[in-house]
Amino acid sequence: LKPYQCRDEIMQWQFDHLAFNTPSGAPLHTLMSTLLGLEEGPRPAFPVAGRWLYQGKQALVHVIERKDHAKPALSHIAFRTDTDASKVLARVKASGLSHGISELPDKNLWQIFVQLPGSIMLELVVPANDDPSMHNDFHRLQAQIA
Repeated sequence: LKPYQCRDEIMQWQFDHLAFNTPSGAPLHTLMSTLLGLEEGPRPAFPVAGRWLYQGKQALVHVIERKDHAKPALSHIAFRTDTDASKVLARVKASGLSHGISELPDKNLWQIFVQLPGSIMLELVVPANDDPSMHNDFHRLQAQIA
């Protein structure tokens, strides 16, 4: 892991959600509802089945239904920032960690997925960037993770 050298801007981060892969969403949904009082709410049109569980207006737990998982497992931890995507991506690139980008359907947001040491995935949710050079980087990384 390379230290990030350009600390010209402090990025403000907020916890966004935890995501779990599970063969069936219903048991985890019931568990989270019973223990935490979370309720199912709106979810973007992702190509995989799942559900988002909310506390108020915040989707704290994302359940991703994947038949290739025998039991529930942590998929990723997500944080959100209002910092420009290009600055976040520059910091991610400088880290030397493997990463990819996807677009959050219907939300004008990008998800930058960073593979941390020890098999933990970090999702960084950032405002979509209109810079054409960023779009080239976005599509190049999209092709790498597809």
